[in-house]
Amino acid sequence: MPALRTRLKVSLTAALLALAQMSAALADGAVVMTSAICDNPRDAIDTLWVSSRFGANDVFYMRADTNQVVAMSAAVAFDARQDIFVVSHGNEDDIGPFAKAQFAANLFAAHPSLPARVYFDSCNAASGVQTVLAETNQLYGNQIPALYGPQGPCQLVGNGNPDVASAENRYDAGLQPGNQFAAVADNIMTVWTTQPYAASGMTWQAACETYANAADMPNLDAFRLAVQHTFLNAPVYPIGESHNYGLLIQWNTGGQAFFQCGLANAVACP
Repeated sequence: MPALRTRLKVSLTAALLALAQMSAALADGAVVMTSAICDNPRDAIDTLWVSSRFGANDVFYMRADTNQVVAMSAAVAFDARQDIFVVSHGNEDDIGPFAKAQFAANLFAAHPSLPARVYFDSCNAASGVQTVLAETNQLYGNQIPALYGPQGPCQLVGNGNPDVASAENRYDAGLQPGNQFAAVADNIMTVWTTQPYAASGMTWQAACETYANAADMPNLDAFRLAVQHTFLNAPVYPIGESHNYGLLIQWNTGGQAFFQCGLANAVACP
């Protein structure tokens, strides 16, 4: 029996060590945001998805005035993280306010060590030619193991479930029948552009822009968390009057997985 207890103790210790290593690996991620956080609630809410899915809780902000990446809410330096999750509105040519080549250059300057993964949660980031994925990978000598990005408009897809954590990030998703997507989206933007944020005396959008322009990271991070709380917990009924962002996630359905390139799958970034 003593020998059995010893073996069980060793096995349990090994299992706990493996679990700790897995947890550490899962949490080895940094989120990068831009001033596009002020466009609408999407970027702030997507950081909650990244946290839930990948354990990336260190949030950084790329300043448009200095091109620097500064900590919004982070326990370690940006370059210390192996996985980078870019959460920002964008298109084929731009990530937030930055042209794609400039964004890649800013990212490389702030994170000169080779990342293991760069994930662009930015619409159409993998569309067109000489994409931001290619621009980024080239600065690292085309040695990044994995880069991801959507080749179309991207959204969190709930397939009938409003829960952020269980949603998938897809592009070219459809909508479930009987949805009131347009009405709820309009309600969200009405609150965003006309209703006051906390005791700031400003609308949600104006407060965000004030904090972003001043690089006021404590207030911008508090704003990010307030967006998640307010727009994910708003009353659902009556649906036509709701500004609950979870309804949009619930109604999104289908879609395509993000494009992947890099050394891991031996696919060249377009």
